[in-house]
Amino acid sequence: MGVCLGVQILALAMGGDTFKLKYGHRSQNQPVLNLETGRCYITTQNHGYAVNSNSLKGTNLDVLFLNANDKTVEGIKHKSKPALALQWHPEAAPGPYDTEFLFDEFLKLAGCVNAKI
Repeated sequence: MGVCLGVQILALAMGGDTFKLKYGHRSQNQPVLNLETGRCYITTQNHGYAVNSNSLKGTNLDVLFLNANDKTVEGIKHKSKPALALQWHPEAAPGPYDTEFLFDEFLKLAGCVNAKI
């Protein structure tokens, strides 16, 4: 599981590309949209670069989350390997544990069937 810079590292390792944001995401109230469920979560972010979504074609990575403000990539997941990366800090939990469930999701991906954080 990649957190913050981990999303950029995973994307680059798989052949994707990154770019410098015009305005970095630096606050405890950045909304991210889950593309699978349509649900919006409030996250804590502190980054100035993002993954270029167009560069992910052919990488076996799917975009999982987008920033609701500027539509930049905030989370990616490998299509067949246990790899998940988030551009924000789920451990910071600025709201009522908004995205801590993603740690459990990663444990499932890694084959830890009954594990919970």
